[in-house]
Amino acid sequence: MTAAQILGLLGILFIIGFIGDYLFKKISFPDILALLALGYVAGHVLHIVDPAWVAPAAPIIANLSLVVILFNGGLGLEFSQARASAPRAIALALVGIGASMIAAAAFVYYVLDWELMNSLLLGAIVGGTSPAIVMPLIGRAKVTPEISSLLNMESALNGALVIVIALVILEVMTAGATGNIGPAIAKAIGMRFLIGLGIGGGAGFAWLWVLTFIEGELYDDILTLAVLFLLYLAVESLQGSGAIFALVFGLILGNGMDFARFLRTKRTIEIHNAMMKFHSQISFIVKTFFFAYLGLMITFDEPSIIVPSIILSLVLLAVRFIVVPAISIGKRSLLANTGILATMLPRGLSAAVVAEIAASSGIPNARLYPEIVTVVIATTVIISAVGIPLFARKSRRENSETRERGGTSNSP
Repeated sequence: MTAAQILGLLGILFIIGFIGDYLFKKISFPDILALLALGYVAGHVLHIVDPAWVAPAAPIIANLSLVVILFNGGLGLEFSQARASAPRAIALALVGIGASMIAAAAFVYYVLDWELMNSLLLGAIVGGTSPAIVMPLIGRAKVTPEISSLLNMESALNGALVIVIALVILEVMTAGATGNIGPAIAKAIGMRFLIGLGIGGGAGFAWLWVLTFIEGELYDDILTLAVLFLLYLAVESLQGSGAIFALVFGLILGNGMDFARFLRTKRTIEIHNAMMKFHSQISFIVKTFFFAYLGLMITFDEPSIIVPSIILSLVLLAVRFIVVPAISIGKRSLLANTGILATMLPRGLSAAVVAEIAASSGIPNARLYPEIVTVVIATTVIISAVGIPLFARKSRRENSETRERGGTSNSP
């Protein structure tokens, strides 16, 4: 492709991204489906873009999407709501991944006749939701802050958990280790979360203090983005969770005044609207690239696994409809939103990255991991994109009825 053709393609991509976002806000048409379709048509129908040409950029696109979308999601979270949602978000993430992993592993073990460890690895890869997809979807859906905060936090935790659990299982498989891998997984998860949380919290408060000295500078938002990227590199280099770091860093910057009152400090700053708009625009560009890229990566090289992969996605949906009500016990406002909470199950960035790692590891059925995971990603994204307009209206109606009965003040 020539430079002019690349620029033309970028123009088409951004226009479709804008139109999709506009239609989503107006009529709840799922813009993600349009971007996925655009990527697939451009690569596999019109052959404008060669997927092999884009493949080397996959790690960059994946990490850039993850850090920017999580940071922007953190900026939009309210501290009080995040603190209230944290216990159930943690429970939903842990129980959801555990149940999804077991169900997916059992399906693959008995239906596809894979070995147990291979089945567990695939179950871990598709076990959690993707923050790179959940946050853009839920950010424009007309749901309550409670539901938005719960799903955003759950997906951020899932993004980190999926990578850690799957990579530990893969390491055990490639090293030929035996025995109980539970303690190894628990230790790895604990360390990654502590490092990400610690650096995210410390850096967030420190950067709020720095921003008080450069408040009003024209490019303070660019500088904040640069610091985000550098610290993300540092966290990942220390084997911490970059996903948790980005979310916590954004959460603190987006709630500077609240944290100042909470810690009884006077010197702080509230992120201004211009910076919020800038990071929202960066998130839009990255999101548009990511979903078009995801559509570009969809292939049908192994037709025999398409139907089982779609069925596997439906199994994950069924698990979600069991886990969500269980976690929502005692909270009517969550039970009233079971539909939207359950259908918000898209797999994405973390699953795709680990599937590619598994494909290059030399384990049995290695080449099938990306094929299965790609179909699962596409199917679960479609389920979520369709579930948003379908259940959001119903949820708003039930929430209104619940408020009229005075039943929203339940235990958290």
